[in-house]
Parts: sequence; C-alpha cells; structure tokens
Amino acid sequence: MSWLPVMREMKGGRQVSMLLFMPWCPIDSRYETDEISILPYDRDAPIECVDDLSRSRINKIMRVWRDIEGNPMQRAAVVRYGDKSLIEDLDEEEIETVYELVSLACFSGLANRDYCQSLGAYCNTDCFALHVQKFDEADSIALVLRRREGRTLSLWSFDDISVTIPVHCHTIRLVSLDKPLLDALISHRTELGGGQWGRWQNAIGCFNQANRDSDSIPYQVEWVLLCSALEHLLEAKANAKDIARRFSENITPRRDVLASAANRRSETWPADRKTLRYEWMREFYRIRGDFAHGRLNSRQSVVWNPLEHLVLATIAFPLVAKSLLNKVGKYTMTDNDGAQIDCFERFADTKDFLRPPPDPTGSTDSHWSRLVRECAWDRAFDDAIGKIPGAGESPGE
Repeated sequence: MSWLPVMREMKGGRQVSMLLFMPWCPIDSRYETDEISILPYDRDAPIECVDDLSRSRINKIMRVWRDIEGNPMQRAAVVRYGDKSLIEDLDEEEIETVYELVSLACFSGLANRDYCQSLGAYCNTDCFALHVQKFDEADSIALVLRRREGRTLSLWSFDDISVTIPVHCHTIRLVSLDKPLLDALISHRTELGGGQWGRWQNAIGCFNQANRDSDSIPYQVEWVLLCSALEHLLEAKANAKDIARRFSENITPRRDVLASAANRRSETWPADRKTLRYEWMREFYRIRGDFAHGRLNSRQSVVWNPLEHLVLATIAFPLVAKSLLNKVGKYTMTDNDGAQIDCFERFADTKDFLRPPPDPTGSTDSHWSRLVRECAWDRAFDDAIGKIPGAGESPGE
C-alpha cells in the first residue's frame, strides 16, 4: 500500500475535511494502537465522536463504494489518527504513518486466518485497501489514477460514480485481527526505529502483496514475494541452504520429522539428518530462482506442487515473525501457535493435504485443522504429564 496524493486545497475559504477508510474491510471490532484506531463502520449505526451532519457526509462518501449487487457497502472500516477527529485533515507525514500501520493491521489479519475451510475466519490484503477522501460538503469525489508515466486526477459527482468491490473480497463477511501480534509489531517498530525496522517493514510488505488473492497476480510473482519476505525476516543470504537453515532453526517443533523418514520425499535429497521443514524451504527457495529470472515454468524436480508450496509458505511466515518477536520479548507464543509449529512438518508430509480428508465431518474439517487439534492435544497432554512429580523418570532414578 502506498499513499496516493489527495487534493489539499481550500474551497470557498472553508477548511476541507478528510476521511480515511477501508470500504472492503468489515472489521469485527475496534482496534487501537498508539497512533491509529481502526473503527467499525455500519451504514445504519452512529459513528463514534461524529455529529449527525458529519455522519451524513460520511455516509454520502461511502455510498460510492458498492457490493457486487450495486448496493452501498453496509459494513466497512474507518481509521482515526491519534487523538484527532475522525474527519480531521492530516498532513502527508501523518497519512504515510497511517498507511504503514494499516499494513501491520493487514498482516495481523492475514496471520489470523483459518485455512482449508470455507466457514473459517478469512481475509486478504485487498480487504485492507485504504482510501483517503478530502471533502467539505461531500458533493464530489477526487480519484487519483496511476499511469505508467505518473498519475491523473479526475473529479466526479457522487451521483455519477460508483466503485464496485473486487470479486475476491465480496465473500468476506467479517475481518478479525490478531491483536497481540499487532501490539507486538507496533512495540517492535517503536524500539527498532527506522533503520532496523525497515527490514521488517519490507518483509511484511512483500508478504501482504503475496496475499491479495487477485487472479491478476501470477503465482510466480507471489512465490518470489514470499521468498523475499522470508529472506528479509530471517536476515538470510540469497541462498537456498542458508535460508533453509535459518528457517529450521527458528521454527522448532517438539518432535522433528526427518526428511529421510518422510512419506513425501525426493531421491535427490542428501542422506543426512536434515528435517523435512529444511528440505521444504530449500526446495521452495531454490525454485524461486527460476521465477525471479523470468522462467515461468520451472523444470526442477519438486515434491510439492505450486499451490501446496504457496500455502506452506503463507502459514510459515507469520509463525517465523511470532517466533522472532517471542525471542526479543515482544510476543508470547500461544498454545495454537505452538500447535501450528508442531504440525507444520506433518502437514507438509501429508499427501494431497489441500484436498478434503477421508470421511470429512463438516465444512470446517481439513487435514490442517485435524493436525492442529491433534498437536494441541499432544502438547496439553505432555504439559500435564510434566507437572506430575516423578513423571518421565526411569525406574531406579
């Protein structure tokens, strides 16, 4: 997400107001950081700290943004900067800050998704598309459109324009953020400062752009973006072995799956005691070289197909971020985080893991959800046994 310039002139000597909003983001509740608040917008409900006249103008602006049936969006999200009014004019630096923090909110939403189940929590990056609208009496809208050589500005009456939700966003009914992760990222950003934080910012930006769910983005581009995200976050060399080593050292399950004992394996793998997560990452990053150098079809032998690779990388990146934040005391790993790390290799070792499992029990049943539940149970059992005096000791000890 990058800020598009907005009109900053005065009209008739009156101060122009400003609204920052995400029309495709039906946020589930209020989320606050030190610098911004993300608030739910409901067309039929009052808006916090906004008078009736301003609410009417906001509704008029939001009327432009429509669902696929042509109706104004009923639910969305609006953004407030600091302790300023929801419609107070912001300068360019403040707008840039909002965009950066919304990208962190976006990542915390992506990290909170349920995979391989149609009724689970889900969102994509385009849900968090942030728009900046200047207005006085809310009678027109300015659109800044990108061109190869720059940008063009057009002004439209609200009665003459409508913008329709992207098709890949219209099925998303509720967006929920991982608030502890968002808080940890905000704290880490503050502590690191501009220079060191830039690596995290780049990594998260690449990950977000790889998760737009848009058919206009080739999977090869998503692949390169995900590899770049992991490389930046792990501070790895542009080398498959180095990034695989760093990944396997930062994602550490209670029980490893050795590549030599895996069900899904390649005869080309060396006969050593590397883990399956190491070999997966090495394969994923190795193929990235083909796509980054313009080869749309890799001829390298693979154990996982392209969609499987992308799903594994998308699950892996937030776990790496949480693990690194945990190591610096910014984030506390949850039981669910631990269960996901414990089952990652088992999931990768499952044949056709994106297909429904045998004898599915419902729309929320999947190989992933089953393994997460099993590993959560195993962790709880191991922890309970560990609390029993003398448990785990050999006879005679």
